[in-house]
Amino acid sequence: MGLLKNSLANLKGHKLRVFVALLWIIIGITSVILVSSIGNGFQKEIKKSVNNANPNKTTISFESADNTGLTNDMSIFLKPFNAKDLEELSFVEGVERIAPARDGFNLDSTYSSEASFDKKTTYVEVGPVKKDSKINLICGRDFSLDDEKRKVILLTQQSASEIFENPEDALGHGINVNGTIFEIIGVLDDSSNQQQAGGFLGGYQDMQFITSLIPKKAFDSLMSQNSYSTEIYQLDLVCSKGYNVNEVANNIIAKLYEMHPGINGSYTTPDPTEQTAYLESINSNVNKYVSIITVVAMFVGGIGVMNIMYVSVMERQREIGIRRAIGAKPRSILFQFLVEAVFITVCGGILGTIVGFIATNYVSKYIGFEAIPSLNSLLYAILATILTGVVFGLIPAFKASKLDPIKAIYK
Repeated sequence: MGLLKNSLANLKGHKLRVFVALLWIIIGITSVILVSSIGNGFQKEIKKSVNNANPNKTTISFESADNTGLTNDMSIFLKPFNAKDLEELSFVEGVERIAPARDGFNLDSTYSSEASFDKKTTYVEVGPVKKDSKINLICGRDFSLDDEKRKVILLTQQSASEIFENPEDALGHGINVNGTIFEIIGVLDDSSNQQQAGGFLGGYQDMQFITSLIPKKAFDSLMSQNSYSTEIYQLDLVCSKGYNVNEVANNIIAKLYEMHPGINGSYTTPDPTEQTAYLESINSNVNKYVSIITVVAMFVGGIGVMNIMYVSVMERQREIGIRRAIGAKPRSILFQFLVEAVFITVCGGILGTIVGFIATNYVSKYIGFEAIPSLNSLLYAILATILTGVVFGLIPAFKASKLDPIKAIYK
């Protein structure tokens, strides 16, 4: 108890030095908590993205024989997919829907086009409305049952502002989307709907929240008008319930080879095992980087504490010499400096943990997903601070215990 009191008294007498040492540890622990929380949130977002993915959906791509893919020059001679293919493939057993892939999104996600009104033009992403869609409007009305067969649209706030001076002025007007006139019945609240879309990975799972919305039949009509391009390089497939999507995809690939005998390349579909392995490698890399940052942060913090303790030993040589001269054992000197180092690191660890949790909540607002602190990260922080204090405090403490009392007194 007396050893602890002496240690606290010495720390109290060197407040600036203690503050600098604390700062090193606080920065280190805050970094550990923050990075591990971001890593946890990132992993959760990946799992959520995988879980939300439709198990009945996949893609079918074409890869040229030289593994370089299709270049513009090759596309003149090589047409891996065409309109006739789509018609034939739609009759393959288990196919609910098959269509050209667009811009890397799922086939029922969005359709990109120019939209115009009274010589004013903008670029819009249009998606089909779903029954479970939660739509927030700044003006106008939501879809009704009667709208299913009509050409109506809920325009994004940004698109409405680009064409009309005021979003409210858009209501009731007709907008031309690639040759089809849609009546504007409402304007979406972009900021609110983007937040619902989930940000980061989740944003691509429900793209209708950040696009202009039209009835599903109208969307299918738009797609059918523009699906049969002479250049189709990837297909999106939705198989019927009760069918295995991989089996259906393989049947489609077999059918494609029948329709394109001797084509210079191969048709492929994503391998679920490869996708799983890829996600596992991401998780493994995240954990590895978190561990590396933890080690580096605590090493830097430990070096700072060790330097401060070395300075303390040099300044207190006379005190150490007097204590040794009146009977203090080297072990008690060592323990005193070790207690001081551990006390500094533990206090810094507690403060760093608090700052880390606060920083985590703040950062979550800007990274597009929730950073999640975990109990493991808290335990790692506590363990890391204790080990840092012991390991980096031991060297200066050992030096202090080995000082010659006579030389120390007269220095």
